[in-house]
Amino acid sequence: MGAGYREASDVWMFSGDFQVNSTVLVALSDAAICRLICDILTNKGFEVIVATSGQEAVDIIKRQEPDVLLVDHEPGGESERLLAYVKSRGENLPVILVTGVDVEAPEEIASRMGALSFVRCPVDRCQLEEAVRQGGMVRDLLLREKRTQRSLTLSRSFLGAFLDTGDEAAFLLDSRYALLEVNRAGAHLLNGRIEDLVLQKYLSRLSSLSRSIQEDALEKAKATGQPQQREEYSGGAVFITQVRPVYTEAVLAGFVVVTRDITAQRQSEVGLAESEKRYRSVYEAARDAIIMVDRNDGAILDCNAAGRQLYGYPVEVMLDLTIRDLSAEPERTMESIRSGAEHIPLQYHCRAGGVTFPVEVSMSHFVHDGREVCTVFIQDISQRKVAEEALREGARLYRAVVEDQTELICRYNPDGELTFINGAYAKFFGVDEDEIVGQKYFPTLAGSERRDLKSWIHEAGPDRPVFDREQYVERSDGEPRWVLWTNRAVLDQRGDIIEVQAVGRDVTDRKEAENALDRATAEKEQYRLNLEATFRSIPDAIVTVDSELRVIATNSAAGGLLSLDREIAQGRDFRELIGDSGHPCLGVLKQVLRTSKSVRGYEADLDVPTLGQRMVELNCTPLVDQNKQHIGAVLVVRDVSRIADLEKRLHERHGFRGIIGRSSMMQDIYKLLEQLSSLDSIVLILGESGTGKELIAEALHYGGSRAGAPLVKVNCSALSENLLESELFGHVRGAFTGAVRDKVGRIQAAQGGTLFLDEIGDISPLIQLKLLRFLEQKEYERVGESKTHTADVRIIAATNVNLLRAVKMGTFREDLYYRLNVMPIFLPPLRERQADIPLLVEHFLEIFSGQFNKTFEKVSDAVLDLFMGYSWPGNVRELRHILEHACILSPGSEIGINHMRKDLTDQMRNGFYPYGEGADVPLSSPSGMQLTVGRGSATSQPPSARKVGKQDILEALTRCGGNKAKAARQLGIHRATLYRKLDAWDFEA
Repeated sequence: MGAGYREASDVWMFSGDFQVNSTVLVALSDAAICRLICDILTNKGFEVIVATSGQEAVDIIKRQEPDVLLVDHEPGGESERLLAYVKSRGENLPVILVTGVDVEAPEEIASRMGALSFVRCPVDRCQLEEAVRQGGMVRDLLLREKRTQRSLTLSRSFLGAFLDTGDEAAFLLDSRYALLEVNRAGAHLLNGRIEDLVLQKYLSRLSSLSRSIQEDALEKAKATGQPQQREEYSGGAVFITQVRPVYTEAVLAGFVVVTRDITAQRQSEVGLAESEKRYRSVYEAARDAIIMVDRNDGAILDCNAAGRQLYGYPVEVMLDLTIRDLSAEPERTMESIRSGAEHIPLQYHCRAGGVTFPVEVSMSHFVHDGREVCTVFIQDISQRKVAEEALREGARLYRAVVEDQTELICRYNPDGELTFINGAYAKFFGVDEDEIVGQKYFPTLAGSERRDLKSWIHEAGPDRPVFDREQYVERSDGEPRWVLWTNRAVLDQRGDIIEVQAVGRDVTDRKEAENALDRATAEKEQYRLNLEATFRSIPDAIVTVDSELRVIATNSAAGGLLSLDREIAQGRDFRELIGDSGHPCLGVLKQVLRTSKSVRGYEADLDVPTLGQRMVELNCTPLVDQNKQHIGAVLVVRDVSRIADLEKRLHERHGFRGIIGRSSMMQDIYKLLEQLSSLDSIVLILGESGTGKELIAEALHYGGSRAGAPLVKVNCSALSENLLESELFGHVRGAFTGAVRDKVGRIQAAQGGTLFLDEIGDISPLIQLKLLRFLEQKEYERVGESKTHTADVRIIAATNVNLLRAVKMGTFREDLYYRLNVMPIFLPPLRERQADIPLLVEHFLEIFSGQFNKTFEKVSDAVLDLFMGYSWPGNVRELRHILEHACILSPGSEIGINHMRKDLTDQMRNGFYPYGEGADVPLSSPSGMQLTVGRGSATSQPPSARKVGKQDILEALTRCGGNKAKAARQLGIHRATLYRKLDAWDFEA
């Protein structure tokens, strides 16, 4: 039964993408077709095996495993049984069905019988070849799949065994963090079974803390493609998780996650670190040098701090040396190390500078990591050698040294017997050395001295080796002297006293100096007590502070005025004691400490808890030491409330700081000036010409803390723009034609004081801009210079121009206006405070009396009535000039109408206003209202500008309820004029 065809060649044949050396089993019932097919396939390179029966085909399949099976369509015959056998065994054997030409629907038959394809008879060569090649390719694919499956199964087995090899929890995840594989440790960690955990989301099985940590690691690994590692702590245990991304052809396939419990490892590391730390601390703290060297070549492996210090090398240099480089006897040293010696009693080594010194060496030997190591302990015995030599030399030199001393030196034993005295002792007391040695030392002492010395000898020891005592003795010439004896105990090894050496020094001169110092100190203390008594008796409060404002001393008056307790205040910060940063005393002290200049006569209000509101005068002077260095300040606070009250009443009658006026309007201005004097705020003085704006500026300056500094005045309207800029800011040499030298500006000249800018409304826009910058930043540049200077200057400005109107007209900067208008003071014209005219007249008459050497007592009633009825367009200046003219013409005593200029009297009687017909002088009052003065204005005509008759006076008295002073103010006449008219009309009060 075994007839068939076989190709003996092993040559590989190719058909398209299919690589063939295939074996084809042909099991056909028609022999002719069988031979034809065999010939065709053999010619195409296939190995053909022919089976003549179905059983033979089964045997061949069992024995040889062909690649393709050709079987004919024989319903109910052997072909169907053969196909059933192939199918039942699950053979991966492709079947090609050979059908007759008359068979219908061969595709369905082939599919039903499990055949891969079919071939019709008569056989088409190409169709047959293609069908066989397809069968071979399918067979190859099936075999590959089988091998792959077997390899995969094997890999999974190996992977499972590998994952379960260690104690780590291992997980294989896909790219979406689903579990693909998990070992037993991982299943235990996730608290589940392996089969239940597969395909579950890995992160969902973790605690919230672990989920957050590992999710971050997975995301970082996915984003960077790099392995990640995280540590987490749970229940006292430490876990480390490593995440490694897995890629297939540059595409993320998943992750390998391994979690290990490293608690024991960390504990071991901590213990090892602690042991290492303790070892290193002991090693580095050792007083002797310790060096580890290689026993073979002597290379230095390590060295402690004492070793580096002993040899004088830094650590990096030390580790590059060998033990030979340190030894003055290198060969002997290496021989001792190699021979395993443990001790070398004496050897000489070399320091970095080449100096040799003696050492004692101990060695221990051990093996570390296969390397023979020797630990060398080196002790510098230089001091021991020096000490031994010093002891020998000391014994020789002691007596020579003692004999040369001028101090009195003796030695005695604990029983008090002298064992030695030097020449100075023998000479001082006039004794012979040979005779006195062996005698008792104690009898020379007084009773208390002897008792104290014996008590010390009984207690002397390491804790109390020295006893000092002064003794009053007589020298050999009979002169009394003071001697300071220093007794030093000489102790043995047990601390017991062997001998005492006493050294006496003649301290008579020092004792006399101390006595003199005591007498001087007593006198000084008495002076101090007297000074303190004087200090306490002064009614003014006195406070002395150092440069840091710490209180040095206070007197008792300071407790009443400043609420300072002398015991508590001393040494404390004055700022803390006062508690108010705006306290005037604190401000004055700071200024004196800053400027080193005295402040005198500064007045301020103090709120004293026990006395209420008090007016005080502050005087502060720098405190200077013997080297003329400023070390603090002395503040004297004088209660001038009574004087202030008298001055206040006097001011109400006469004026305020050179300003004359007692009207209510002027009293309000005085109060405002008192409030503004101590401040550095910008003040804008508004008023008509002649109202005294310059006097207001002087009152503000000299009434404040800047009174000791300059007041510099600038008339802005009298200077051109360029000249005003140079005057204000100064210029440097060459800034402009004619600038032959540097010039100090008014701002710099006013440093620390006040700058008064009169007629500020007349400055140009350029100067306005530069002045604005200075006002805002306190900075300026001199003309022709780019360097910026700063100045500590208070600004006071004045003008008779309506600045608000100038702002609206665009001639004055709005920002400068608001910067200047911080605190405006409006000075009323003289026509609005006619009650002050009599005071002003008296004041000017007093001035002109001294000026003209005449005595002017008053003006006549007619003159006073004329003055009271005039509108005074020139204000106080006009009044002064009129009185000056009259005083020149008057011989003295009373000023009459005949002494006045006729044109002026006519003008005053007729109410003529010198500005011209319809002219007006507008100003802004503090309330913002326009005050217009002019001949044609209803407001320009005061009540007294017309003739006041009897009816007018009676009506005014009725309205004022008989108050003559109030009626006179309403009528615009002086009260004396009202009295005179009432007397003339014979009216009763």
